[in-house]
Amino acid sequence: MIANTPFGRRGLLAGAGLALLPLGAARAQETWPARPVRIVVSYGAGGAVDTVARLVFQRVEKKLGQPFVIENRAGAGGSIAAAAVAQSKPDGYSFLHDASGFAINPALLPRLPYDPLRDFSPVGAIVTVPNTLLLGPACPANTVAQLIALAKKSPGELTCASTGTGSSQHLALELFNRTAGVEITHVPYRDAPAAQNDLRAGRISMILSTATSALPLHGQDKLRVIAHTDDTAVARLPGVPSVAETLPGYRSLEWHGLYAPAGLPPAIVATMNTALNQTLAEAELVERLAGIGVRASPMSPEAFSGFLRGEIEKWGKLIKEAGITIG
Repeated sequence: MIANTPFGRRGLLAGAGLALLPLGAARAQETWPARPVRIVVSYGAGGAVDTVARLVFQRVEKKLGQPFVIENRAGAGGSIAAAAVAQSKPDGYSFLHDASGFAINPALLPRLPYDPLRDFSPVGAIVTVPNTLLLGPACPANTVAQLIALAKKSPGELTCASTGTGSSQHLALELFNRTAGVEITHVPYRDAPAAQNDLRAGRISMILSTATSALPLHGQDKLRVIAHTDDTAVARLPGVPSVAETLPGYRSLEWHGLYAPAGLPPAIVATMNTALNQTLAEAELVERLAGIGVRASPMSPEAFSGFLRGEIEKWGKLIKEAGITIG
């Protein structure tokens, strides 16, 4: 499963190599952890990000011998949690588990009380989650090519929901519009259930949502996933093609990463990254994550840092060009 990591071959090799290091190598330089470790999750309890955090860190704590305590700090697209960790001591007892919004917020929320590159030490990638095109009864398309043809025939008439302006799914739609040369109208919703109800009722054409959200709906009430946004097959969506098969080069993934306050000693970064990568390689966890449409994606700190910079640049450019603002 690790060989399919969507972060790229360089990141895979770096992450997999580090995952094989003995934990004792870093422990020889640090006596960390000597007490419980706090994992601040940027979204509320019971949501997809929280679920992944609990699945992963209940296993990491067994490797490191101390409790890992999940603390949910939802709000402002994840920036409340990020600010709390940025202001914490870089002693290895406060980490941030955040999703793609960490790379989106710098362009979307220019008055952030932190800098994502200056104020954090990237520790490692955790998972990736493909987005999906989930169509309802109001849209007759069954393939990406048919969807594009409908959109070109009637610009702006097709509507696509997401869970908010500036969300990674909204940006995935903007990227789709630009790549395909179409105009599908974005309709932001405060929560997924409201959007799903309107999709069933035919009030909107489609939802661009994570695989985690779309999987339980696929095949119900004339709802169907016609494509996903990964570049490898999604196990829980057999036979469903990628958008890139019709639009070469298109790719848009939700992803989670782990961060510490800037200045965390390298030995602690190495110990945490090794424990995290070894956990993400466990067959049972890989299977549990795949069951909810999520792929374990271990990386080294260096590879993850490079990936993060690329995501900040990619989405920052799109937000600026599309004139996306909130508030």
